[in-house]
Amino acid sequence: MPAPKVRLVSHRKNIHGWPTDSISIDFYKGEADNVDASPSQNKCKPNLILIFIPGNPGLIEWYSDTLVKIVEQLGVGYAVRGISYAGHGAGDDVIGSADDHKHSFVNTSGHQDVVGTKMSVCWTIEGQIKHKLSWVDDVIEEWKVEFRTSSQPTAELPRLIFVSHSFGAYLVQHMLLRRPALLQQTQQIIHLMPFIRFDPPPLQKTVLSKLAHSYEYTIPMLSNSVWALTSTLPRKLIDIYLNKVVGLECDKGRKITLDVCTHPNMIRNHLILGFEEIRELPELTNVSYFLKQ
Repeated sequence: MPAPKVRLVSHRKNIHGWPTDSISIDFYKGEADNVDASPSQNKCKPNLILIFIPGNPGLIEWYSDTLVKIVEQLGVGYAVRGISYAGHGAGDDVIGSADDHKHSFVNTSGHQDVVGTKMSVCWTIEGQIKHKLSWVDDVIEEWKVEFRTSSQPTAELPRLIFVSHSFGAYLVQHMLLRRPALLQQTQQIIHLMPFIRFDPPPLQKTVLSKLAHSYEYTIPMLSNSVWALTSTLPRKLIDIYLNKVVGLECDKGRKITLDVCTHPNMIRNHLILGFEEIRELPELTNVSYFLKQ
């Protein structure tokens, strides 16, 4: 019998009321290249699942190739589940329609007022935390369906390793504080370049804080400026710039970046959440807060 092979499967599911892109990376017995050739019963049971939460902009496609290589190096018994942020991706179903954006943004006089709108899931930290918790619940339920059989109805749940990038670290911290049972199931937490507090050099801090607190004016200006620039330049020229100047050599990564930069509503989703990060994250980590949880 051939050795198990790794296969990546992409999904677009409704998570916490929002169409969301996610990925599953598993070892499969037999041929793993063809999705239809490897039904779920050929999936190798993982004992450890890496739960990956990206930074902002939260596009899981940027990380998928690297995550596949990590699973291949770790070997059978490991798997990965990764997710994009609510409102981050391509297509109006994912980023919200023009009417959704116009209604929510125009009727928001202060950043807290957005909570009552449809866009609150992708525009607020609270919405993104709830979105990720709903997804983790789905991941665990799917594992139960696939691997708890009549002969093993109480099979022990897999251990989890949370891996995050940038602002994803802040989301993971608060997810685990809210769910003690989830924290108990977690074997390890790995934060890559974590963004859990906001305390840059004074000048940078002043400028960013002013931009973030004036978001009703700065976000339309910034998102429209980026869109105007990317929509007037030939796509091929931007691709060359990303490759030769920025150093983004991955063809897949450049395509995703182009898709993001050429849609003003995706840019807006990224900026609104990013500016809330600047407003809400503390200058210093509140250790006493974590000890109380």
